[in-house]
Amino acid sequence: MRGSLLFLISFLIACSVHGQGYSVKDFLYASSLSPKKLESYLNKKKFVPGGRSSRNDIVVNVYHRKPEKSKKKKDTLNITRSIETYHTKSNSSFTYFTSLKNEYTESLEELKEAEFFCGNEKDTTTGILFQKRNISVLAKRNIETDGDTLYSLAINQQVLPLPQDIQFAEDLLQFYSHEYLVSFFGQKNVIRDVYYFSEKEVAKCSVLFPKTSRQAVFIWEDNVNLCKPAYLIIGGNMNAGTITNYDGIISENVWNSKDGIYSGMSLNSLMKLNGSSFKFYGKNSDSPYMIVPEKTGAINFKTNRVVLGCLNPTGSRLLNNATIGADEILSDNLGLYVYMMMILPSANNR
Repeated sequence: MRGSLLFLISFLIACSVHGQGYSVKDFLYASSLSPKKLESYLNKKKFVPGGRSSRNDIVVNVYHRKPEKSKKKKDTLNITRSIETYHTKSNSSFTYFTSLKNEYTESLEELKEAEFFCGNEKDTTTGILFQKRNISVLAKRNIETDGDTLYSLAINQQVLPLPQDIQFAEDLLQFYSHEYLVSFFGQKNVIRDVYYFSEKEVAKCSVLFPKTSRQAVFIWEDNVNLCKPAYLIIGGNMNAGTITNYDGIISENVWNSKDGIYSGMSLNSLMKLNGSSFKFYGKNSDSPYMIVPEKTGAINFKTNRVVLGCLNPTGSRLLNNATIGADEILSDNLGLYVYMMMILPSANNR
């Protein structure tokens, strides 16, 4: 959290002032405040409490801009400004609404100048997403029911986990974006790359600790903004652009799953861990050596997809079958082992 606050302070110094309007520097600073300090700050900015609402069992505080007093009512421009904010243990949210288009567009320029990453700058439907470290800003143009246009900037600041909270491969899936990974692990330990599923199918990805025994590849559901993990790849031949032609030696991957699976684990040990046999696809199938995604014992192979490696692929005719039972082929001693894990997010991480 300290790193993000230092970033906010430097950002406040770097940003230009908007006169009597409101700028991104104001919003970012406000979003970092505790609820008590926030209300005091907003009061100084001439915002007063306007009630509360509920959203997914979270209390949302609403603030409205104090109306300007003017003797010349006919010459007064009707400007709408309001704020919605809430705090949880894991994040804080601050959304600013304005009817002034220039205030909105100037804020977007400030975000660019502050080097926020933006992959969908031309998206006018779902909103433009800006990201930097553990801070994200969703900018949108909203058409109200009465036909008026409101512009919004939704700032979300995620609380960084503690180092001891990162023990298993699944724990990495709480990092919802490339920028969030960078905020925790550091710029030099996270790179943007391209993953090759085949010659024709590729996807942008992020690689954590590249070319080391702690290497992990993030495949993103939002491939444009590099966020929302689709799944995590542990082990195997990393078919990423900067790694594919790497000539050095990468040690056996050290990430374990919460089930106790690890790269290099023997088929016999995996079967004992599961408490029962399971099936995997044959070598000529569309998904060779992948364990059939089902739950036959202690391990849920639907969310933890496991691909086996085979040291002797010509040692048994059973490998030509569509599917093979682990108990059926164990005695053939083919050197079957855990080659790669593809871990899917739980419902809580989606």
